Amino acid sequence: MSKIIIVGGGLAGSLTAIYLAKQGHEVHIIEKRGNPLESQADYIDQVSARAIGVSMTVRGIEAVLAAGIPLDELQACGVEVSGMAFFIKGQPKIRDLPPLDTLKPLSLSRSMFQVLLNKYAHKAKVHYHYLQRCVDVDIERASVITQNQYGEFVNHQGDLLIAADGARSVVRDAFQTHSRRFEFHQSFFKHGYKTLVIPDATEVGLRKDILYFFGMDSGGEFAGRAATIPDGSISFAVCLPYTGKVSLHSEDTQAMKDFFERYYAMIPKHIRESMYQQFMEKPSNDLINVRSSTFHYKNRALLLGDAAHATAPFLGQGMNMALEDAFVLDRLFAEFEGNLTEILPRFTDLRKKEADAMQDMARANYDVLSCSNPVFFMRAKFARYMTKQFPDRYPPDMAEKLYFTSMAYSELRDVQQKQNVWYKIGRMN
Repeated sequence: MSKIIIVGGGLAGSLTAIYLAKQGHEVHIIEKRGNPLESQADYIDQVSARAIGVSMTVRGIEAVLAAGIPLDELQACGVEVSGMAFFIKGQPKIRDLPPLDTLKPLSLSRSMFQVLLNKYAHKAKVHYHYLQRCVDVDIERASVITQNQYGEFVNHQGDLLIAADGARSVVRDAFQTHSRRFEFHQSFFKHGYKTLVIPDATEVGLRKDILYFFGMDSGGEFAGRAATIPDGSISFAVCLPYTGKVSLHSEDTQAMKDFFERYYAMIPKHIRESMYQQFMEKPSNDLINVRSSTFHYKNRALLLGDAAHATAPFLGQGMNMALEDAFVLDRLFAEFEGNLTEILPRFTDLRKKEADAMQDMARANYDVLSCSNPVFFMRAKFARYMTKQFPDRYPPDMAEKLYFTSMAYSELRDVQQKQNVWYKIGRMN
């Protein structure tokens, strides 16, 4: 049995802890926030609503179920998604997404899902150290020093240190100091985003089982998304450049009012006015892309989730890949019987290839969502028809595979590239 220290008790960290604790390891989680089973205040960004909702595809669902969490409890944290709608000139083009099996994607309440994971982590005897901020990391010794709410310093040392502390990981910073030839690349998209929340989704007039996308007729000016979660609210993510007449930091009130009038004309006027007011008052959030040359250091430390491969949410796969990281790590612990010298490099080999593929597709999908035209829909519709008629020769529909299977991201990227060969005039998915 190993003693494992996980820095970060969010979604990826908590699911990883459940898996490893159930294999008999002593698992400790360092978490700077409080206990969500007592209060969810620390887990909902009241100012920017940055993390109000996330999309869970079948890949993520299967990773959660494999940890022993019942499907009905997971489904209670979300709204089942039956399709996607793309607004062009105010009119929606709806695409139904019939499930390939019995599972449907979910539009999740992030805070409700966090509570569910913590509940099962505590059942698995995971040791949480809440309200402790990581101030120093020694990956050679697999140890961290934390500071609690009283200003006291605590040393935590184990056999393995796992970083699940997000895109701005402090553990990954230690990799740059201690790991020879470790390469880390961080980049930002030209757009950032703001999340606007309407408490009563029924006032908006959009179906709760549909994911809505906006901006495909904006010529690359912006990309937007709307999704409903179980508490009855609906969130709008509005992605725009940082500067300019119509931008995240615009001071041109008339230009921004015209923006909402143009692209959200289908929304009732009083809701549009609320969205505009929120937009002008809220701070912006960055869209960050992180690539690391390796996900492990010797047999002492490991990066997973956003700490290893953060990306913008244009495929809705960031959380899903992080949950799949936890599942793959669990399988490796079982296969190699806890031998860290075998497990960690194997994890890097398996997951880096998939992370790079997922990030490539996310960037490509962003280009489509922010700058497309009606020909895109004609190509996509024809592609689905051809796949059904000639399944052995024509590439499958990437969207269906992405949302309803656990097909490897590297294989999905190959599908996308094959489709682009068939249609040299542009990207299909």
